[in-house]
Amino acid sequence: MAENVDNLVLEQLRLIRSDLQRIEAKFDERSDDLNAKLDGNTGILVALGRYIHDIDGRVERLEDAIGEKR
Repeated sequence: MAENVDNLVLEQLRLIRSDLQRIEAKFDERSDDLNAKLDGNTGILVALGRYIHDIDGRVERLEDAIGEKR
């Protein structure tokens, strides 16, 4: 009886290991895609920040030109 239980436990562990290997393979396949998307989003945020900084500089120059102080 104990041998049957051991066999059942071992079989379940094999199935779990197999499932984990498939999940790991999927993550490995998609990690490059996720990194590329993250790099793209980072680039967009940096560009947006630069654009806002440029607008702020223009506003400051306009304020200086019209003599307005903050």
